Amino acid sequence: MRIGVIVGGPSPERDGSYLSGEAAQKALTSLGHTADLVDMSDGFWRSISQYDVAFIAGHGWYAEDGKLQGLLEILGVPYTGSGVLASAVGMHKPTFKMLMRSHKVPTAPWAVLRPGSSAAEIATVIEELGLPLFVKPSSSGESLAAGIARSSDDVAQLLGAVEEFAPQEYIVEPLLQGNTLTVGVLEIDGRLEALPALEAIAHNEFYDSQAKSDPHFRTYRCPAPLTPEVADTIKDLAVKVFRACECRGVARVDFMMGQDGPVVLEVNTVPGLTHQGNLAAMAQAFGLDYQRMIDVILSSATGRPAYCP
Repeated sequence: MRIGVIVGGPSPERDGSYLSGEAAQKALTSLGHTADLVDMSDGFWRSISQYDVAFIAGHGWYAEDGKLQGLLEILGVPYTGSGVLASAVGMHKPTFKMLMRSHKVPTAPWAVLRPGSSAAEIATVIEELGLPLFVKPSSSGESLAAGIARSSDDVAQLLGAVEEFAPQEYIVEPLLQGNTLTVGVLEIDGRLEALPALEAIAHNEFYDSQAKSDPHFRTYRCPAPLTPEVADTIKDLAVKVFRACECRGVARVDFMMGQDGPVVLEVNTVPGLTHQGNLAAMAQAFGLDYQRMIDVILSSATGRPAYCP
């Protein structure tokens, strides 16, 4: 097939998407396909229309929030991974958490604040959730513009931080101590398979953007050192999240351990695809090499209805 590997775009996560896209492109080429990188720049929809399949390797805005998926459906181009609804729900963390609560999936309590929130609004959130808090944008990844708040001043500072992008909304949650756990879910030959859990040990204060992008600032353990009972619980929860969001093909569900067991943080409908990334590590622990993992993701593009000729 002729495959357009979609990368880039206006998101601050564009550089990471190129790393994912280049790795996927090489694997697709080795599988015998013709694969080109296609940047989400102005007019890219003209070029992507010439391909048999769009392989989505973009990260962040437009690539993960349903906008790209909607465009590809209008164009009638089959694409990998989740559709419009799952992508939009997964990207907006407050909406995702409301869905999890309705499905009785354990998730931490939360509140929403915006830049310019008053001292009274911040005080109300602290009264409801306590301190310390974890503050992060409602719709972005890689822990960009995220941080720990141990006082009301810390919250205000995080809401007003000058970043390369300006989030319009933040989600605020109680800070959970410990390491991040993540479980990949792949749709293999029509079956949902939860991969072995991976534990990410951050060398910084938390699993921040530096730790996620640079192996020198993190350590991965896969399979994670969990009891069989906990390992089975989070795998079952990951599949439940996948189904509740109506994901397709591939997703990664992030957890932390709360006092009463694992707590779901979020779902990533377009996980990073580098050889050093956590999805590749989990696939390898499951018995899938990188090339086979990419082939599995590619197969999620088949059979999707094209709504326009």
